[in-house]
Amino acid sequence: MDIEQLKQLQDVDVQIADIFQEKNALEETLRNDEEAFRVAELTVDEFNKNYEQLESEKKAKEAEIQQTTEMIKRWDARLKEAKSGREYQAFMREINGAKRDISEIENAVLKIMEELDKIDSTRNDEKHKIEEIGQRLQQTAEQSKTRISLLAKRIQELEVQKNAIAKNITPSMLSMYEQIKKQRQTAIVGVKKSICQGCHVNIPPQLFNEVIMNSKIILCPHCQRILYYVEDTAVEEQKPKRNKKAV
Repeated sequence: MDIEQLKQLQDVDVQIADIFQEKNALEETLRNDEEAFRVAELTVDEFNKNYEQLESEKKAKEAEIQQTTEMIKRWDARLKEAKSGREYQAFMREINGAKRDISEIENAVLKIMEELDKIDSTRNDEKHKIEEIGQRLQQTAEQSKTRISLLAKRIQELEVQKNAIAKNITPSMLSMYEQIKKQRQTAIVGVKKSICQGCHVNIPPQLFNEVIMNSKIILCPHCQRILYYVEDTAVEEQKPKRNKKAV
């Protein structure tokens, strides 16, 4: 019978699955941290570009204010030398227009400064995030990579063990096992007190007797898993002990 070999095979498969789960979890955590670190760096770079662009705009507008202020000074000087009312009014229009331009530019500068403050604040938050993730990666990355390497090696060892066990199982039974495992994850389960330990449904008495006999492969009629008998140790423990007769 292939039952014992199938049980051994399933035990190895369970170990492989558990190790894969741990390995995948470590790899996912490591990938997430590395991705978060990369995204935070890109975000800071983008903030830096925006900050530099706004700083350039701010300087350009401040230079424009300076130039317009110098023009106002020149017009003001010429205003004092105006020889007619029309010339005086023309200079005044230029001066007033320039002052309005300066006011608008100053408002634009204030908005840029507010935007710079927002960017700087958000950029600092991202920098703190980079520091936190960087520290976490520094502390855990090497440990995680070492653990992942050990788990991968252990999986290879178990795969060798699994192949050795599989050689002792008939191809048809091995194929049945693999098909059931794909559908149910657990392909072979015990029957205890007439109850399938896979789906927890009662097995018919005649079928349960056949499982106990262990003379052929029996599938659960409900979940289609391969069944094997599990002795009810509680029954043995509950048997009354005979009292020793007094001598």
